[in-house]
Amino acid sequence: MNTGSHQETQAEDKKTQILKATTRLLTTQGLRAFSFEAVANEAGLSRQLVRYYYDDLDALIVELCDYLGKEYQDILVAGIVKVGQVERLEFFKDFFFGMAKDHPMPENLEVYDSFFSYAVGSGALKERLHTKYKTLAQVIIHELAIAHPELNSRACQELSFLFVSMMHAHWSFVATLEFGTEHNRVARKAIDRLIDSYVKEAVSTAGERNGDQSV
Repeated sequence: MNTGSHQETQAEDKKTQILKATTRLLTTQGLRAFSFEAVANEAGLSRQLVRYYYDDLDALIVELCDYLGKEYQDILVAGIVKVGQVERLEFFKDFFFGMAKDHPMPENLEVYDSFFSYAVGSGALKERLHTKYKTLAQVIIHELAIAHPELNSRACQELSFLFVSMMHAHWSFVATLEFGTEHNRVARKAIDRLIDSYVKEAVSTAGERNGDQSV
């Protein structure tokens, strides 16, 4: 028996247990309940064992950010493989605004408000969130450029920023403040209208430019 491998598996199992407990804690009680004692009680473990795996709360919440990010990534990848290249942007819009029935958003979105609040005093978490949201923005820019080649780089960047910030604000209202999920459709239609307005402007500008060149 490989003792080292067994110990590593046990350690990963305990860390997953701690991360799941922290997710439940932040989802139901928010950041004010975030402490080693509360996490240990939720996980059914000793405070000393939680501290063994995480030296401080910063380390725990940063790893939780990565853990939940992987969960989102897995759902996205599962959905993307089922759609064609041109349809990926539509899937992204459906998923991030709660309209992808076969690939629903995880039921822990309240945690992200806790992340943002904690990041005010944590450089490590702020940097991690910045990187993750910037990566998502780059993906949205890429998908916008594929779906709407008439949009220039600046338009795709602007729309990407609006998409990501609107998505985060939307779930703060729907998940944390418990606005009804019927607002998912409202937000989904709004992002469509926003993109359409940029596309129409791009087409109109291109037409005017071509008209000027033909004179």
